[in-house]
Amino acid sequence: MKWGELRRIAVSNGWILKRNGSNHDIYHHPDREDLLLISRHSSEEIKNGTFNKLKKQIGF
Repeated sequence: MKWGELRRIAVSNGWILKRNGSNHDIYHHPDREDLLLISRHSSEEIKNGTFNKLKKQIGF
């Protein structure tokens, strides 16, 4: 999966862009306290370990 696809899934699951970091976009969810960091390299593939961690955090 690519970073751009993950970003679209996160937004559809209720994550809201909080701010732009230097290399990542930082999202928050109104029902959670943690932050979600998504790389800006939208056409680059996500590594498997990173993808599994973010998948659990996003909730899909």
